[in-house]
Amino acid sequence: MNIKSLLLGSAAALAAVSGAQAADAIVAAEPEPMEYVRVCDAFGTGYFYIPGTETCLKIGGRVRFDAAYADPYTPNSDGTYTNTRAEIYMDSATDTEWGALKTSITARFDYNPRYDVSTLDGNNTRTRLIGANIQLGGFLVGLADSQYSAFIGYTADVINDDVISYGPFELNQVSYTFDAGNGFSAVVAIEDDGNIESDGGSASDWPDVVGGVKFDNGSFMAAVVAGYDESAEEGGIKARIGGNVGALSLFVEGGWNTDGDTTNKYAPGDSAGIGWGDWAVWGGGGYKFSDKVAANLQLAYTDNKTFAATGNIAWTPVKGFLIQPEVSYTDWDAIDESQWSGMLRVQRTF
Repeated sequence: MNIKSLLLGSAAALAAVSGAQAADAIVAAEPEPMEYVRVCDAFGTGYFYIPGTETCLKIGGRVRFDAAYADPYTPNSDGTYTNTRAEIYMDSATDTEWGALKTSITARFDYNPRYDVSTLDGNNTRTRLIGANIQLGGFLVGLADSQYSAFIGYTADVINDDVISYGPFELNQVSYTFDAGNGFSAVVAIEDDGNIESDGGSASDWPDVVGGVKFDNGSFMAAVVAGYDESAEEGGIKARIGGNVGALSLFVEGGWNTDGDTTNKYAPGDSAGIGWGDWAVWGGGGYKFSDKVAANLQLAYTDNKTFAATGNIAWTPVKGFLIQPEVSYTDWDAIDESQWSGMLRVQRTF
């Protein structure tokens, strides 16, 4: 065998082996593309992009347990009660050529052993949709708190802040808020009061109207808002100033009733059936001792000599977890009744 024959034989053997190995080779499949959830920071913390879309979604909620003695809203209400509440929040936002397109949904579920089961969902449970609206630019349509209450700002950070009511809350509305971007804003709203005019009835089927202006630069706020109750043909006007100085926040708010002898949606009565009279005033604030401990106080008084005071300590031992004891006192001079009450709230927010 010469060298040429040896080389040709070796090449043929290698080709045969290579062919056998090629026939038995396992080819790895191409990995499928993975789409990770992306953080969306254009609309604040907590948002993420819905995979495959440019829509940002935020989901949150809270669970709360309240244990209380007596009721600051009701005279002669001695006794204890408990309530467990769960709320689910879902918000979406998308940038468009007309501004941010947003939706907001809030669902609430309460379990209270003292509820009248016959008027609820059964088993002492109450289910409520307290927010469901669409926003585009400054426009809002749907269910939200009345702009008469929300635009000017809620009162102090206390649980029983509306023993002397400062206005309505959840209702259907169409509103527009103008934000100048320099602290100045204005709002106008048409609100459905739920009344339907009937034969011989006094209620009207026309909507109510709210308007207001505000300046808020983060450390100082001044605002005025007015509401007209079309059914009662009366209304209310409120003005508020407030601000922050370091760890201290303070506010004072006054309301005027266009007819002090009656009540209306924007100058309402309390659970004892007593209205403001001609006017009502609220004041108070809070102080943050640390990132975990704060104290809050609110006082309120009306022309009809109803006085309400509420104070609490808010302790947040860990982020998202609140323990809050609160004490309230109400005096109804018009009916010569007064009421002390106290409660403890334990709440987890996520």
